[in-house]
Amino acid sequence: MSTQRLASNVGQICRIALPSYPGSGATWYVDGANGAVRVRLEETQAAAAPRRASSQVFAVIGDAAGDYELRFVLKRAWEREVRNSRRIVLQVRPTGEQNRAN
Repeated sequence: MSTQRLASNVGQICRIALPSYPGSGATWYVDGANGAVRVRLEETQAAAAPRRASSQVFAVIGDAAGDYELRFVLKRAWEREVRNSRRIVLQVRPTGEQNRAN
């Protein structure tokens, strides 16, 4: 499983693009998101050429300062088998206003 590290401020959007193959029926799912981190699928970008990987682009937003771990899994909805996975470590920093208040 590969790991990607991201850093952002509270409320800032980070985008993650993960390769996908629409013809395979597999899609990326988020495993392990908690209430302090919001994850939503923003778009699916088509491949530039047939039989090339497309990508699913996710927006990740941290609502509270801290370190968070997300796991994305690529699988078919009707199967248990995971075809691929990515670990995302997100460090959410307080914004400048929050730093001054503490």
